[in-house]
Amino acid sequence: MQFEFNGKQIYFEQHGQGEPLLVLNGIFMNSASWAPFVPSLSRQHRLILVDLLDQGRSERMNSDYGQALQADVACALLEHLGVLSCNILGISYGGQVALRLALLHPHRVKRLILANTTAYVNPWLEDLGHAWSYALSSYDARQFFKTCMPLIYSPGFYAANVAWLHAREKVFQERFTPEVYDSFLRLLKSTEGLNLLGRLGEIAAPTLVISSDCDYITPLADQADILARLPQARQVVLKNCGHASMYEQPVEFTSAVLGFLAADTELRVV
Repeated sequence: MQFEFNGKQIYFEQHGQGEPLLVLNGIFMNSASWAPFVPSLSRQHRLILVDLLDQGRSERMNSDYGQALQADVACALLEHLGVLSCNILGISYGGQVALRLALLHPHRVKRLILANTTAYVNPWLEDLGHAWSYALSSYDARQFFKTCMPLIYSPGFYAANVAWLHAREKVFQERFTPEVYDSFLRLLKSTEGLNLLGRLGEIAAPTLVISSDCDYITPLADQADILARLPQARQVVLKNCGHASMYEQPVEFTSAVLGFLAADTELRVV
């Protein structure tokens, strides 16, 4: 399904019935990335998947833009669907967009789940983004893969899944066009200057922070910054897990999400 936002066609999907749950993708993800999670996340919820601008089957942009525009896309989708407020799950880049949505359109956010995300692009993450941009600018799938992927996964998961990762690299080589690389570059650029730390206290929605102890992109310290400013937030730390927590520990990830949505009781760190 699609709807129009500022002249661009935005792709979205809906699965199941119940309380709405809007999922916001990581930077290199799209709605198809959530296919393995649809059965569990839609069993008791109206699951809404969306490809943000420059993602998946949504239309490409023609120039650079700020990340706040993605929050407006999410808000416009909820308006299009007649959803007054809902639960929001964002991972990595999607978590940043979720924070912006909670600040720009607080009436739309019932509960907030922030997985492997940060509210501030510090010098480490900024330079990491520059390295990824250089790799993307080569339009070479192998260079992009070798630059980006090792940091996304924990060393243990990487070593145990080398064959799967090499297969993914081949998929990149087959499917990534110059337009895809340009989209990734714009998505990366949209995060420049991100610093929402000073405004986090404005967020009143109950919040779950999902972290990984082997996340080298948005490490535990980044989530500590969020937790220090959101007294209503709770944290789950996934052990021996990297940045792509949903793929490395799908059962634990899903359990944390559904447990938070099902109850207001405090979650213990696992």
